[in-house]
Amino acid sequence: MQDRLLLWCRSFAPAPLTAPPKEWIRVALGIAIALAIALSFGIWLFGAAVMLPMAAPAAASAVLLFAASSSPFAQPWSVLAGSLVATTVGISLGLSGFDPVTAAAMTGALVLLCLFCLRCLHPPAAALAMVAAVGSADLHALGYTLLIPVAFVSLLLISVALVYNNLTGHAYPKGRPNKENIHHTRDPLPGDRLSFTEDDVTRALEDFGEYVDVTRDDLAQLIKQTEKHALRRSMGEITAADIMSRDLYWSTPDAFIQQAWQTLQQHRLRAMPVLEKESHKLIGIVTLVDLLKHFRPSPAGVNFGQLKFLRGTKLRAIMSSPVVSVREDAHMADLVFMLSDRGLHCLPVVDQQERLVGMITQTDLIAALYQNWLKHLPD
Repeated sequence: MQDRLLLWCRSFAPAPLTAPPKEWIRVALGIAIALAIALSFGIWLFGAAVMLPMAAPAAASAVLLFAASSSPFAQPWSVLAGSLVATTVGISLGLSGFDPVTAAAMTGALVLLCLFCLRCLHPPAAALAMVAAVGSADLHALGYTLLIPVAFVSLLLISVALVYNNLTGHAYPKGRPNKENIHHTRDPLPGDRLSFTEDDVTRALEDFGEYVDVTRDDLAQLIKQTEKHALRRSMGEITAADIMSRDLYWSTPDAFIQQAWQTLQQHRLRAMPVLEKESHKLIGIVTLVDLLKHFRPSPAGVNFGQLKFLRGTKLRAIMSSPVVSVREDAHMADLVFMLSDRGLHCLPVVDQQERLVGMITQTDLIAALYQNWLKHLPD
């Protein structure tokens, strides 16, 4: 009994913050900009008597839009539709003749039911409904025309959030992540085949039985990241430097594609990095597919052992650039996801000056995973 009481008391302690201080500054600046714009234009267009009572709900909406932009509460449909529906309910009950307490209680309950049904739950909308239901006489005199300034402020807050969040590296609104198979088949990505499915997430949310303030896709991404960190822990500190090939064949951008083809064919390679001649900086990569696009077909057909390439074509004209690369300290768990789900066949490894120091192929990764698996087998 004493332990239960102690645990219950601990539940009142504040939850740890995961956002760094620079994120607090970003959010605070965004809220300040959004409220300054929305209230300034609102007062100019509709007057202080209308806008000042709406300042508190607008501030609450701004907190969601900038501090919790991943929340379902903060998505554009929730902000706009939730505010308009809630205000409509509040105006209707405010004009109904009920006493203020009854009107407020009915407003809160009806707003919640309407927003749940329309999938536009937005907590500040309930505050707007209260302003409309039991607010000042000036607001009651506006009737349903109060919807105009509400829509204006909501749209302005959403617009500022769209610009500011995306400019500061926070995707808004939250869309579904792109999980398209690069081979355009219906197969799930390799990393998803033995993992959980969307149906698993749906069932877990149903079992939880309460409203979860996170989008379904963000929840799935969070679980995915948790799996990734668990994999890193189980693998130990195996990095790109431990498994990469170091004795590499490479070329320069001014080399002819005939030379690149001969190197790839002779050493049974599928790709070759392209480096600046003096600094050895990685500037591109050439694959077999890149080369085969530029051969000169002969009348007798294609003889892949003796391909004739377009004369004078240099690698700088056909190489892929920029190149997806990793540092030497990249963990093997990260390499697994890059070489499986992103459809890459090899990963160049570069140092801090972007100079090539190694290459990791799918074969290197498979061998490393096999060795790691052997180490963890029970004796």
